[in-house]
Amino acid sequence: MRKLPVLFIIILLLIIIDVNSIFADVEIEEVPLPAEVEAKAFVIKKDKDRLWEKTLILEFPKKRRVLSTIDGFMEVKAVANHSAHPEIWKKVKEEKGGKIYLREVKEKIAKHLGIVPEEIAMLATAADMDNRAVVVKEFKPFVVVALVTAGAKTNALRTGVDEGNYIEGMEPQGTVNIILLTNAQFTDGAMARAIITATEAKTAAFQDLNVPSSYTKGAQATGTGTDNIIVVTGTNGPKVSYTGGHSKIGELIGKAVYEAVVEALKKQNGFKMLKPN
Repeated sequence: MRKLPVLFIIILLLIIIDVNSIFADVEIEEVPLPAEVEAKAFVIKKDKDRLWEKTLILEFPKKRRVLSTIDGFMEVKAVANHSAHPEIWKKVKEEKGGKIYLREVKEKIAKHLGIVPEEIAMLATAADMDNRAVVVKEFKPFVVVALVTAGAKTNALRTGVDEGNYIEGMEPQGTVNIILLTNAQFTDGAMARAIITATEAKTAAFQDLNVPSSYTKGAQATGTGTDNIIVVTGTNGPKVSYTGGHSKIGELIGKAVYEAVVEALKKQNGFKMLKPN
């Protein structure tokens, strides 16, 4: 048997140690997804000084086209939703700023997955990832999955009524983060229209939960000021060019997002339905 050079063995050990230290002392929780959406999902949990960081990661076997309300259209190998304890966001804001912190998180995720940071679309929130909701809707041949984290106690607002302030660089507070995953092959237009359908469903959930504006007394909130969505198109399903509410795929998107937002807000903030559905 041929012996490996000592230097090669040392380098290999250093690589293994570096990769393992990226998320040292962490817990990894698998998140089941339908096989049709061709994605692996898991949550990486880390706790330091009783302050948690939890990252939901969706990993794809090959690049997928996504539309992010943060980064626009991208070709990615993974999508992530990073949640951190509110005290971490406060500390980050004081020390280095949210953008630098999130860039560092993305770099760690990329190393863990063996890809480059540019191949990751990412969202961020202060809502606890353990309060996430995952809702699957199917009507053959379509499969839609909505993965949602939501908080609306501190920055819920009514769009068109409440005043807006410049928020560039501000860290997440409440935030509704929605990841839409499907087997259907969306055109770019269908991906953009899916954002409208999902937003309408989110607003309907806010209405039925009677979430108030944090800024205008007596006003019904339509969302929070930091909400974001990532739509992930499929690779093996039917081609779709329209995702409005009149279409079957639009119905699935709307129902999945509505149910997921309701569930996530109930878990995170304890909101209750005004009346049973």
